[in-house]
Amino acid sequence: MSGSLCACAAPHPALAPPQPADRVQMSDGLSADRARGEVVVDARIATREGWLEQLVCKSGTREHESLLAVAVKPSLIHAALLFVGAQPGATGSWREEQDAGGAWRVAYTPPTGSAVEVFVRYRWDSKERDEPLCEWIRGAREEGGKIVEQRFPCDEFVFAGSQVRPNPPSLGAGEHYVADYTGSIVGLVTFGDELIAFREVIPDRVDVAPSVWTANTPRIPPEGSAVQLVIRAARPRSQ
Repeated sequence: MSGSLCACAAPHPALAPPQPADRVQMSDGLSADRARGEVVVDARIATREGWLEQLVCKSGTREHESLLAVAVKPSLIHAALLFVGAQPGATGSWREEQDAGGAWRVAYTPPTGSAVEVFVRYRWDSKERDEPLCEWIRGAREEGGKIVEQRFPCDEFVFAGSQVRPNPPSLGAGEHYVADYTGSIVGLVTFGDELIAFREVIPDRVDVAPSVWTANTPRIPPEGSAVQLVIRAARPRSQ
């Protein structure tokens, strides 16, 4: 009888191994590993062709111009990045202004915040792959009357942290995290609401900044495929 008890009795919950303090399940589809400086978010392929203005968006917002879509709120991803030690900065912006001679020019304010690296994790040929999201992007510019292929820079993202603003009347009293409503998780074009921002400010008007970046279709799994977005706190750049 005692042998039967030893074989079948379940361990008391109080005796179960505790979850490692450095690895936390923040919510469904969102985990954070402080030891690795890594935030992992369940995602799906949103689009695999066409011009890009976002790279990752919240489901139900900007899928037509984003590579990935996630169901997790951007504000929860923000909290996970804080947990792994990343520091938010500020979103970028741009404006048209006149110089002293009356000529118009575009002034840029780049985003700030901890540098982060953005990867996509997925299975291919029965193997798990971690691939920089930049490999799923390609571009071309016209230079001297010729079309020149552009390689997207992989190390140009920062934890901008979106913005917190007072609620409009429709939301009642209090404040809201802007990206929770606009869906901007990893931005490309500068709308000023990005959780993760591209370092280069790209105006959201094609008459000011012609479109350059498109989906690198041959590298991207089928639309709707389940993948994981991996945001990793980057090592400081060498001085």
